[in-house]
Amino acid sequence: MRKLKILFVLFAILLIGNSNKLFAQSGQELVDICNMVAGDAMYLKDFQIKLDAAKPGEEVPIQRYSIVLSKNTEYLFSICNSKDFQGEAIFKLYDNNRLITTNYIIATGKYYPKVSFKCSTTSVYHMMITFKEGQQGLAVALLSFVRKL
Repeated sequence: MRKLKILFVLFAILLIGNSNKLFAQSGQELVDICNMVAGDAMYLKDFQIKLDAAKPGEEVPIQRYSIVLSKNTEYLFSICNSKDFQGEAIFKLYDNNRLITTNYIIATGKYYPKVSFKCSTTSVYHMMITFKEGQQGLAVALLSFVRKL
């Protein structure tokens, strides 16, 4: 009976020690949520982003991806943030050095969970994702096909 009590106490300590991991959102859960945000758009690819907070005096961490998008196609980018981190993902899409679209409008402070993009030129585009104010964060950016134009 004593061994059973010791085993129960050890199990309880192990369970309490890992309780923050039991409720953490996984990248796959965020992909599933983003898929719901995308609605009827067809899933193409997901990009999982996890960045540490910016340290004082350092540049804000950025995750970069290059993607090929096709001419005469409408795409949807859905951005879903983990509830376990304060950071809100800021998505930016560039054609070379020109900003094409973003989910965060600095002038108004408005944040959008999804952004539509009508591609007029087949090319390599560059996605850059940071977290607002350099906070630590976990997010998923989901690329979906909407329709041919």
